[in-house]
Amino acid sequence: MDIERQEERIRAMLEEELSDYSDESSSEDETDHCSEHEVNYDTEEERIDSVDVPSNSRQEEANAIIANESDSDPDDDLPLSLVRQRASASRQVSGPFYTSKDGTKWYKNCQRPNVRLRSENIVTEQAQVKNIARDASTEYECWNIFVTSDMLQEILTHTNSSIRHRQTKTAAENSSAETSFYMQETTLCELKALIALLYLAGLIKSNRQSLKDLWRTDGTGVDIFRTTMSLQRFQFLQNNIRFDDKSTRDERKQTDNMAAFRSIFDQFVQCCQNAYSPSEFLTIDEMLLSFRGRCLFRVYIPNKPAKYGIKILALVDAKNFYVVNLEVYAGKQPSGPYAVSNRPFEVVERLIQPVARSHRNVTFDNWFTGYELMLHLLNEYRLTSVGTVRKNKRQIPESFIRTDRQPNSSVFGFQKDITLVSYAPKKNKVVVVMSTMHHDNSIDESTGEKQKPEMITFYNSTKAGVDVVDELCANYNVSRNSKRWPMTLFYGVLNMAAINACIIYRANKNVTIKRTEFIRSLGLSMIYEHLHSRNKKKNIPTYLRQRIEKQLGEPSPRHVNVPGRYVRCQDCPYKKDRKTKHSCNACAKPICMEHAKFLCENCAELDSSL
Repeated sequence: MDIERQEERIRAMLEEELSDYSDESSSEDETDHCSEHEVNYDTEEERIDSVDVPSNSRQEEANAIIANESDSDPDDDLPLSLVRQRASASRQVSGPFYTSKDGTKWYKNCQRPNVRLRSENIVTEQAQVKNIARDASTEYECWNIFVTSDMLQEILTHTNSSIRHRQTKTAAENSSAETSFYMQETTLCELKALIALLYLAGLIKSNRQSLKDLWRTDGTGVDIFRTTMSLQRFQFLQNNIRFDDKSTRDERKQTDNMAAFRSIFDQFVQCCQNAYSPSEFLTIDEMLLSFRGRCLFRVYIPNKPAKYGIKILALVDAKNFYVVNLEVYAGKQPSGPYAVSNRPFEVVERLIQPVARSHRNVTFDNWFTGYELMLHLLNEYRLTSVGTVRKNKRQIPESFIRTDRQPNSSVFGFQKDITLVSYAPKKNKVVVVMSTMHHDNSIDESTGEKQKPEMITFYNSTKAGVDVVDELCANYNVSRNSKRWPMTLFYGVLNMAAINACIIYRANKNVTIKRTEFIRSLGLSMIYEHLHSRNKKKNIPTYLRQRIEKQLGEPSPRHVNVPGRYVRCQDCPYKKDRKTKHSCNACAKPICMEHAKFLCENCAELDSSL
């Protein structure tokens, strides 16, 4: 064979093999598998000296192979297997490694030294308010970003439809009965007042308290509830609030188990994504809305406080606990647009869509963590991830899950883009964490004698985003006992809307207002409009009108009593209906003789001087 032809053939083969080095799957082509629990080496030469081959010398090594072959006998034909073996040796990463059950190799030495900040760790966006949310200045405007006027109008339309159906049913049952005053159709300001009362009840931690206790008139009740609406009206509206068209629900349920609340929920999630850009650290986890009624997708989670309820999978900002994305677990959906997989891989892929290719980091627990998932997030969506790993995963070497180790010891395994650590916090216990963000064996010195790896401390600092949102919702929960699962989801939306609105308000106003003050101001601002309209009604009792005027801060109008005309006494109870022609000299308020105060001229002068 001609020397030039042989040299050209060898060079082409080597360049083809070297070009495949960037692919991580090259490690799967190795054929020499050692037994588990042992530290392995890639080649016979590495067993002798265990010296790393610098990446910049691979081309020199290839040229050396070509030079040696060109000096040989031109009649010798170089076997293809030898060419591949030498090319593979030139691109192998040297050093000891661990082998898992499925043959995945984890090297003991770091494969990507941190010489500069990696591209996957450079966040291209910052935590900030976006779009029209920047213009929100009041508590209600911030809240209205997430529960929009269109959503409220949709709820109002379907609620009035339910009320009309109730009126027709009542009239059919008793044709002689008139429609009660509390069964009238509602208005938008009254609907907002209803929501405001839910917020205020949660603020004083009375969401599970009997409604009769809140409306008591013996001094133990809450005035704002009685002045806003009657107890019968509140209960009637709460029972008749609806979120979809009932006439088409059966048709929509053929393709969606969550048809009764789908429209409102999707609009809320879209508003959350459009209003705010989260920070660089995110958390994915599940939350459970307590519910024990009838529901196709009710779940049982024993480690949750409520145990029974509706599961929601959430993507939350781990720094300021802003809710970015949500997905309700609706069970096995019928065939159609909502028939999606509930496997962890697909769930995470759907949740991270709003932050895809933003170089953020996502933290999740061992139910989500997977070797393929983390590499998929890094390569396809430019997102790093950190998570604990279940010990039955086939990619984990058995030496990483052995419990007969010294407490506070760590074992690291490295690949090109992913790192594995096994930490023993105490005797007979290990914790395994996988990360595509960390690429070294750094120990957090602030942990002292515990010697926790930085991967562990980072996971601990970013894992609780969804749990904190759960806690914030529970502190001022608006949920009330209900047998209808759409109401449970509606209460959950109101809780998360208040959290997100408070974050927007703080960012826009650059203040550190407490969430209690924010919710109180939000509730009162939504009630005042309804109080103004109720104060104009003439059929409300006088004592109630006086309380409304006091809450609104408006002075009571002077009563003009026409001489000789009998009018109702303003200080008598409504049931007595006592009329009088006398009035107060100071405010001209009509009063009967029972409430009049008689003074002589001397005492009257003395009383006026005081």
